[in-house]
Amino acid sequence: MNITGKTDIGVVRSRNEDAFSFGCLPDGTSWALVCDGMGGVHGGKIASTATIEMVSDKIKKCYNPSMGIVSLENLLLSSITTANVDVYDRGIYDDSLKGMGTTIVAAIVKNNEACIAHVGDSRAYIIRNDAIHQLTKDHSLVQQMLDKGQITKEEFNNNPIKNIITRAIGVDEDIDIEFDSIELGDDDALLLCTDGLSGIVSEDRILEIYQTTEFDSLAQKYIDEANNNGGSDNITVVIMKG
Repeated sequence: MNITGKTDIGVVRSRNEDAFSFGCLPDGTSWALVCDGMGGVHGGKIASTATIEMVSDKIKKCYNPSMGIVSLENLLLSSITTANVDVYDRGIYDDSLKGMGTTIVAAIVKNNEACIAHVGDSRAYIIRNDAIHQLTKDHSLVQQMLDKGQITKEEFNNNPIKNIITRAIGVDEDIDIEFDSIELGDDDALLLCTDGLSGIVSEDRILEIYQTTEFDSLAQKYIDEANNNGGSDNITVVIMKG
């Protein structure tokens, strides 16, 4: 599987609190993680970086080639839960880190089947047959309002409180992780990103860039597009394609 990814501070922010990682395991199984940190002077970066390190380390150490999709889900559950406890404890014992947290969207792809886990509003998309579809649903206040019919899709996209999330790693002692799985065709691609991309660049434009850009240049092209649209947040994107 081909994987490319990049992160950028954006145009407005003074620091980059996003983090990401990806890799391939010996049997060809691939994984990718994207986090968007928040809280405190340095807390957001600490939360996102610590989560990336712990989840990626556990995937590499605990993965077994015999694992099926249920076992992969349990691996992500265990890894993210461990990260949540660690980030939460750091915030409890260090006042300067109180309230820090991070989103996560994670994918493990094995034999053309993807297991996806997420907390918060970092997203996973599938690009298939000249179309793009959002696989994850944001854990955010505006998503709840949309689900209840209190706002329209247009109001969702332009809402001033769209960055208020309802779930995050490290904020509470327990964490509620959402899981999805999907079969991937040979020409399908998974795109994981923070809201620095999804909140600034439209899905139609994300698809258009994918269709007109060489794979190795995609991550930088998405970052350039977000920055050209104002770059109001940190931008992180990872693309996985078989």
